[in-house]
Amino acid sequence: MIRILYLSQSSRGTTDLEVQRLLTTSRRNNPDLGVTGVLIHGGGLFMQFLEGPDNNVMRLYAKITDDQRHGDCQIIHIAPTVDRVFQKWSMGLIPCDPLQFHHITQLREQRYESVPPKTFTASMNVFLRMLNSARPADAAPPGKSDP
Repeated sequence: MIRILYLSQSSRGTTDLEVQRLLTTSRRNNPDLGVTGVLIHGGGLFMQFLEGPDNNVMRLYAKITDDQRHGDCQIIHIAPTVDRVFQKWSMGLIPCDPLQFHHITQLREQRYESVPPKTFTASMNVFLRMLNSARPADAAPPGKSDP
């Protein structure tokens, strides 16, 4: 299993409706791929965390880089893992500028360095807490996207 975190620039004219359509498509397709994660959108940026089977996550990321709703994809973190952070989320959504989070700015600045797994997981747990407290109805059905 692998996890990947990337940041990209939102294309001009990307609307909230388009982001909702993207979210709906992700929630429909990700359980079949065994992929879970979170999408953060705002301030002209997208940030997405994906986790799941290596081949599925890498194929999905390659497809994502071709999407016209954004550009300039930058991988911030990629690593093998045995544990999921977003196990109950086929795709969660946090609507805000990703760079408002101090720890994300630090991860971005350190993207060419080795980031300790515990530091990265602690950062992702902040998002998990936000998702679980704000919109639990968006979680995937139990067992649908669990590993």
